[in-house]
Formats: sequence, C-alpha cells, structure tokens
Amino acid sequence: MSERYRKFYSEYKNKLFSYLMYKSGDYEVAQDIMQESFTRHFQHYGKEAVMSPALLFTIARNALSDHRRSQKKFLLVEEVQPHVEQLAGNEERTFSAKRESERVYQAMDQLPRQDREILSLAVAGVAYKEIATMFELSEGNIKVRIHRTRIKLREILKNEVQ
Repeated sequence: MSERYRKFYSEYKNKLFSYLMYKSGDYEVAQDIMQESFTRHFQHYGKEAVMSPALLFTIARNALSDHRRSQKKFLLVEEVQPHVEQLAGNEERTFSAKRESERVYQAMDQLPRQDREILSLAVAGVAYKEIATMFELSEGNIKVRIHRTRIKLREILKNEVQ
C-alpha cells in the first residue's frame, strides 16, 4: 500500500466509521463495512491513485445496502440504538445520553431521506465539496440544505418537548 493511500485511509477512516455508525446503529457492522469499503476501494481504485472520498462513501453506502439485503432486515427507529460507552461509570448519565440519542435519531427519521443522508455525512466530517460530488449538487446547495435541515431538526426536537 502506498504512503498516499495510507494518508487517505488515516484521514477518512473515522469519518467513514461515524457515517456508518449512524446509518447502521451497530458498532460491529459499522466496523466491518468500513474495512470492507476501504478494501473494495483499494482493490478497484487504489492502484490508480483515485483518492475520492465521494467514491469511498458511495462504496460504503452500497456495502451497507448489500449487508442489509443479505440479512433480510431493515433497521427500524427502535433498532437504531447508538453505541454509548460507559460514561465514567455513571448510570444516570449513560441513561440520559441514550435517551437523548434516541430522541435525535427519531427526529432525524422525520426528515426526508436525502436530507438525512447529507446531514449525517456533514456530521461525520465529510467536506461539503465531497458531499456535493456524491449527490451531484453544487457545494452552495449542500450548504443551504444542511443549514435548513439543521433548522428543521431543531424545530422537530423543540416541538417534541412542548
């Protein structure tokens, strides 16, 4: 593996994992698909020095779809449980963090599918330019959609409390 590809891997492994963790809700699945995605990317494009994050995330999204099909199971909101580590042994804080995460996941589920995808990529740290490439939209359009989606999400969460 070239040094250039090692840098690419180092730069995007955490971002890809965060995205897959959000999409799958399962630590092990996210870990497996992240590794599989990098492997597929390297086997097909690494030797040609195609270091496209958009291509990598597309491979990951397709691999997750393949995994879901092979398991013949689609995630429901109730199944999307975030992986929450023990927070300094404090069960109350752990419970609060889980409930808050569940609220956010349920609120995100009320957003249109493409907006959820775009926001989850942005939260995972993918550059707007790369997200724009993935969705074949302009970078400005992505910025506006993320801004509007965050506003919608805040409104959903605010209305839930009232």
